[in-house]
Parts: sequence; C-alpha cells; structure tokens
Amino acid sequence: MILRSIELENFGLYAGRQRLDLVPQRGRPVILFGGRNGAGKTTLLEAVRLALYGRRALGFRVAQSEYEDHLRGRVHAGLDGKTANIASVGLEFDYAEGGVVQRYRVNRRWTVKGSKVVETLSLEKDGAPVDAVPRDEWHSFLQELVPPGVSQLFFFDGEKIAEIARDDPDEGLAEAVRGLLGIELVGRLRTDLGLYLARRNRREGGNAAAKLELTVREIAALDRQIVEKAEHVAELRSRQMSQARVASNVRQRFVAEGGDAASRRASIEAARKEVREQIMRRETEMRELAGGLLPFAAAPKLTKRFANALSRASEPGIGAEAAALRQRLLSWRATGDPKRSAKWNGAHWHDLEAFLAADAAAPVDLPESSVSELDTGERRKLLGKLTDVRETVAARASLLVAELDALARRLREIEADLVRASGQAAGVVLDELLLAEKDMGAVEAELKAREEEVRILEYQRATLDRERRRMLDAQNEAAAGEERAELANRVGRALQQYEEQLLDRKLAQLQTEFVSRFNHLARKGNFVADVRIDRTSFDATLIDRAGREIRKSTLSAGEKQVYAIAMLWALARTSGRPLPMIIDTPLARLDSEHRNTLVERYFPEASHQVIVLSTDTEVDDALLERLGPSISHTYRLDYDPVRGATTATPGYFDDAHNGEDGVALQQA
Repeated sequence: MILRSIELENFGLYAGRQRLDLVPQRGRPVILFGGRNGAGKTTLLEAVRLALYGRRALGFRVAQSEYEDHLRGRVHAGLDGKTANIASVGLEFDYAEGGVVQRYRVNRRWTVKGSKVVETLSLEKDGAPVDAVPRDEWHSFLQELVPPGVSQLFFFDGEKIAEIARDDPDEGLAEAVRGLLGIELVGRLRTDLGLYLARRNRREGGNAAAKLELTVREIAALDRQIVEKAEHVAELRSRQMSQARVASNVRQRFVAEGGDAASRRASIEAARKEVREQIMRRETEMRELAGGLLPFAAAPKLTKRFANALSRASEPGIGAEAAALRQRLLSWRATGDPKRSAKWNGAHWHDLEAFLAADAAAPVDLPESSVSELDTGERRKLLGKLTDVRETVAARASLLVAELDALARRLREIEADLVRASGQAAGVVLDELLLAEKDMGAVEAELKAREEEVRILEYQRATLDRERRRMLDAQNEAAAGEERAELANRVGRALQQYEEQLLDRKLAQLQTEFVSRFNHLARKGNFVADVRIDRTSFDATLIDRAGREIRKSTLSAGEKQVYAIAMLWALARTSGRPLPMIIDTPLARLDSEHRNTLVERYFPEASHQVIVLSTDTEVDDALLERLGPSISHTYRLDYDPVRGATTATPGYFDDAHNGEDGVALQQA
C-alpha cells in the first residue's frame, strides 16, 4: 500500500483546501513534515485515520452523537469569528488486488446544519465509484482493506509510544498481539473430540454442533485453496528465475555489442579528455627537465669527475700542507728527535716521501683556469646541481616516462571503447533487453499479487480457526454426564493446555523479532539477550546477557521509548502487511544518541513509505543531515497567528531539502 496524497478542506487548523503529495521517491522512503507545537502535525495523522475509519477512528464504543460532536469541533474556525459549515478529509492510495495495483480515493465530507451534522462518504476505485460493494458497506470495506487493529501498529504518535513505554501492562498492546498471532498448529484430535461432544449434546445445542461442523468444512476448503495458491506461487517463482536468467543473458549480449559503452559515451569522452590533459601536463614537465639539468643525467661518469674536481678545488691548501708535512718528516728523520721506538728502514721513508710528494703535486681533471675563476659559493652551487642530477632529476624523468607509458595505454583503451560505442548492433539488443525486463517485471508483479492472496486466505483461515477454538473451549467447559464424555472433556482440557504451550512457542517468534529490533536501535549493542512476554497480559520482561531480569521501571526514559518503538516495529513486521508508516513526534523524549540511532536505523528501514511528523527540536539540522539520503521530500507547516490557520509548503524550516515532486496544492 502506498499513500499517494491527502486532501484537507477546512479541517482543524487547515483553512481552505490543501492537497499534499505523499508518493516517495525510489530508494528514499521518508517524507518529513516539520512544524512547531500547535502547527497541525497531529491533525494530519487524525485526518488519515478519519478518512479510513470514520467513527471507528475514535474507538470501539463511540456513540453517533459523540462522533457528530467531534466532526463539528473539527471544522475550521478562524480568529475573525467566521466558521465554515463544510469540511472534508480525503485520501488517495494504491492497493494491490488480484495481482493488479488499484488506485482508491476516499473522501469524507460533512456539513454542519444547526445542531445536526450530515456526513457523506465517497469511495472511488480507478476513477469510478466502487460498485461491487453496496454503498452502506463502504465503511466495512475500508476496514477490511486496512484493519483498525493492525493500523495502530503503523499509524501512531508519541502518545502511543508513551503508552507502551509505561511500567504498567498495556491492554491495547495485548489486543494488537492477539489479533496478529494466530495459532496454526491445532491437533486434529481436539477437533474430533469437539465434534463428538457436539453430537452428544445435539439435543441441547444442535445449532452449536452444526456451526462447528460448518466451520471445520470451511477451514478444510481454505486449506485446499491455500495449497493451490501456494503451488501457483511456486510456479511463478520458477518463471521469475527463468525470466531473470533470460534478461541476464540479453544484458551480457548488450554489453558485448557495445551497448553498455554507448550508454556511457559521455563519461568515456570525458575520461579521454582528462587522460589527454594529464599526458600534456607530463610532457610539459619533461620538456622543462630537458631544458635544465636532464642532459647531464645522460653522462653520469663525466658528471662524477666534474663533481670530484669541484670538491678538490674547494680545498686549495691541501698541496702546501702536504709539502710542509714532508719537510717536518725529513727533519725528524735527520735529528731523531723525538725518539723513535720503531725500526724505520730506508724503504719505509722512501714510500712515505713518495706519497706526500704525489699528494702535493696531484693534478686537477679540469683546466686550472676554469675552476680557479669560480669562487667558493659558485662551486658549492654547481656541486648542489650535480647532486640533483644524480638524486632527483634522473629519478623524476624515469617516473614521468613510466606515467606517460601508462597514460598512453589508458588512452588506447578509452578510444577502443569509443569505437565500440559507435556500433549499430547495440540498438537492436537494447530493444530485446527492454522487452525481457518488461516480461520479468510482469512476472514479479503477478507473483507479489498471488503471495498477497495466499496471505489473505491464511488470515481468513486463522479467523475461522479462532472461532473453532472458541467453540471447542466452550464445549470443554460443559459438564458431561457420562464417563466417556467426561474422559473426552479431560482430554480436551489437556489439549487446551497443549495449545497454550504452542502459543508460547509462537510468542517466541515475536520475542526474537523484538530482541533483534531492540538491539538494533539501542545504543548499548547487545544490551538485551532475551525477552519474556506474558501470554495473558502480553507484558514484556527484558533479560540481560547475565540472565538477570531488567524491569521496565529501571530503564531510562530514552530506553523506554526505544523499547516501545522496537515493540511496535516487531509487531508490524510480524503482521506481514506492507503498509506505510506514519509516526508523529517520535523523538520528543529521547536523548541525542537515541535520536541519532532512530534516524539512522529506524526511519529508513521501518517501511517502504515512512511519514515523519516532527518539530524543529526533534529532527534538527544535524539529524536532518543524517536522514538526508533517505528523505524523498519535505513539508513545513506554518501557523499564521493572524489568520489562525496553518499552511503546508515544501521545505523543512530553514532547510531547502525537498524532492522535485513535493508540491503542496492550495485553493482558497
């Protein structure tokens, strides 16, 4: 089910006629309404309930006079003292039936005439009035589409969260659980015993026996229909898989023919331009290196000799020092002072003298004039540049060559893709691909419709089964006068105990779902290891990892709110109904960490369509940024104190975060 739009006319704070688009974008399920307290957020939720359920929206035991008083009080009254006498609420939504998505439009319009209120209900299906259902049954028809007991799990406000978060048991939650958890596994023996007792007491209660037999036959007929539908669903799933394989093969052919490249031609051309620019930048850098020191890298030996010569020329006093040292050694040899302890022969003195003479007269590789003309700073500068040739310039040149080779290969690949993108065969394969995907979509739509039919039949069977068990319970309480009847009663009571144990097992499914949802939302990770749900009151007791009970009263205010939201989420998932979610002021009592968790993990995942009604202090700028990827479009509810009326406009407070289709249509 998808809510497409809601229309308000002189309802509550909304003056005139206003229509709001509610269709979410694909992959963005959240429609965010922002309004300060008293701006009319809760009025929108009330309008949805009123459009669907009429008097039932106020509760089970509401008199017609009370309902008329409520409608009279919901007609817009301006601050100028003028009150309209006509108001209406309308809802347009899509609902899948028999494999086809039908579009419904429901409108409740009432006119105040003195002390009387006259209400008119219109119901259209695909643009025409619903003729298959009598007009006086339209109320019941709408309640069958979206049962009120189930809707409270999907359309709720902060008060509903607060009720579940209270420490005392919640009777409303208990009724919701009873409506969701149908016990499917009931022993055939108990049914046979009930029929036996019914026949034994036919004289006292023949109508009850006939009704029980009729119910059993109806359940058997539903079982056969469910089996047939399930087989059809299995066939459709097989067709879906086969059609998916066909579409996959066609897509592979489409890619092979260059269709994928053709669809990406603009991005390929942009990539080619970028690669060419990178090549030009690297060639420019290479030319700059070639005009500088790069040629020296081609003669490494000559460069090294040049550097050595510059190094020696930087130390001009080395020859004079060697000559002075030679004279001192000759004087030491002649005088013997200071005294020598080692025995030095003539060969030793000859080698030492030759070394010092050679060092003093060592030639320089460069012409003496070319080096002597340079001062010390210039020689050091030349040495630094020659060092850059060896350590930096050559390495950078090698890297540029490698990058140019890689870019050239990349350019050849891109140009090959462009050649493939110009192929003509891709167009033919594209038509075939679109047809295959269309066939696959048709099969998937039919599969979803048949699965929905199976779920409806299973719900009908569960309803009949509950009626059968009610009659069996009544019979088990009846007194039996004979021994065999008494024995059958005892066996029936034993089976009743067995059924109660089976109920506990079914409740375990809800417990598992709740633990998963709670830990998903709680900031403490695996804070809850298990939960026990009382089978009578359906009050929940949390269990930590150490096996200790966590009383709801010990939870913080924020944790109680998370508990309530997790329970509603678990019940909604257990219901199996694909309904949209409407949440009014869900974050008012949460701290920042819990708000972040709900915004990131709950709103985007709660349903395929999530309508959030929030104040600016709940979803502030920081949370809006976190929720942004999931937001389809936004509305801002502005209350005009001069007119005493609220107007809905696209946007969220100071933020312009809004989808393209988020348009509020207004008429005076």
